[in-house]
Amino acid sequence: MATRKTTFEVVKLAEIAPLLRDAEILGNAEEADRATAPARILSITYDRSLAATREMLFTSLGFQVSSASTLDQAINLCRHQKFELIVIGHCIPLASRRLLIRELRRRCATPLLAFHRPGETPVAGVDHVFDSTQSPARLLSVVVGILRPESGPPSSNSDD
Repeated sequence: MATRKTTFEVVKLAEIAPLLRDAEILGNAEEADRATAPARILSITYDRSLAATREMLFTSLGFQVSSASTLDQAINLCRHQKFELIVIGHCIPLASRRLLIRELRRRCATPLLAFHRPGETPVAGVDHVFDSTQSPARLLSVVVGILRPESGPPSSNSDD
């Protein structure tokens, strides 16, 4: 077996400085990319068409979206991924929504935004409430206000 001889190249210091500066710039760019990574949203709804619509809406603003249609799926996703916001749909029966919120609260500290129907008392234990009769544009505005506070606070119907 032949022995391989390692060779070294002499590089002038003047040629190294720009390489180090470029590496520092790239390193800073990677840190900036991590700092501006898209927020992750978990959307929970029993209705597949609503799930698809919400995924499309949220991804249109650059958010990363995962969807769950059962409590088990939601808990499993929370266990394996970090989310900045969990959105709970209005088509989930009220008793199931209460259970879902209770279980999510036991397992993660992620802010919760829950839809509610007109005439229905908003479910306790959530951070933000959204009236299901509001427009998709209003939903996006509220979500952006929650996830990107520098864009301004969400206006009425998002809290309380």
